Amino acid sequence: MTRIWLTILAILTVGGLCVAQAPAPLSFDVASIRAAGPTPPHTPIAAAGEIKGGPGTDDPTRMTFTWVQVRRLLMTAFAVPIDQLSGSDWVMGQDARFDIAAVVPAGATKEQANEMLINLLKERFHMTYHSEKKEFDLYALVLAKGGSKLKDAAPADGPLPDPPQPGTRAVAAPLDRDGFPQLPAGRPGSQGRGANGVTRETYRMATPQMLLNMIQFELRPSRTVDKTGLTGKYDFTLAYSNMGLTGPMGRSLSATPGEADLPDSAPDLFTALEKQLGLKLEKSKTQLDMIVIDHMDKQPTEN
Repeated sequence: MTRIWLTILAILTVGGLCVAQAPAPLSFDVASIRAAGPTPPHTPIAAAGEIKGGPGTDDPTRMTFTWVQVRRLLMTAFAVPIDQLSGSDWVMGQDARFDIAAVVPAGATKEQANEMLINLLKERFHMTYHSEKKEFDLYALVLAKGGSKLKDAAPADGPLPDPPQPGTRAVAAPLDRDGFPQLPAGRPGSQGRGANGVTRETYRMATPQMLLNMIQFELRPSRTVDKTGLTGKYDFTLAYSNMGLTGPMGRSLSATPGEADLPDSAPDLFTALEKQLGLKLEKSKTQLDMIVIDHMDKQPTEN
């Protein structure tokens, strides 16, 4: 009998030690939250608010969220785009904004800082959530038959103009005789201009991922992935019709009376990629996590 009780005691002791040694939730060293006002505290500032600092930046141990929408806090915390978030009108709206100042433990990674933000929202807003799978269209960018037609990026041909200030909108570049924005060589960037149902885009020192970022904007809520195998930087232009696209340019075209009747002077996006750049999109399906916010207080607990 004594041996049996000793065995049970040993098991309970080991179990107790396991519980005692369980890691505490990741948290900021210090964090303060306060509701932001209806007007931005300074200009320029992004419409969704301003996030500065944190791991991977010049100020890795301090993060500030200024005039930031609740939905952007969630996008940052869970590292997902807005269409992988679901919640109440207050959570997903544009009016609920907060200012947060947080001290990040030295050596923390970006992923750990995101987890700290999740835990802060759980602690201060009593946030609860769950995840569920949602199916999205997936377009893979691949090489077309015959290979890429992209040209290696040219170096700068003189002093570069000052880049746009963070948080400001880029100044519209002048157009060339064919309606394409004229961007300086030697600096990564892209701009597009839509007119008469056709989008014309210019890319400088661009990677396939930069092109995909623009394509996803036009095909959202679809997802895109680069499978070209191209690793260089390229200069190129792309012109395509907006008809049939699910992004804002396609929607605005179909919603404008008479606009859809204008003569189509460019191929659709898929044909344009193949004919002009030697690339093509292959469609499939993918399942991604959808973060559903079940509850979130409108006011945080006191600092």
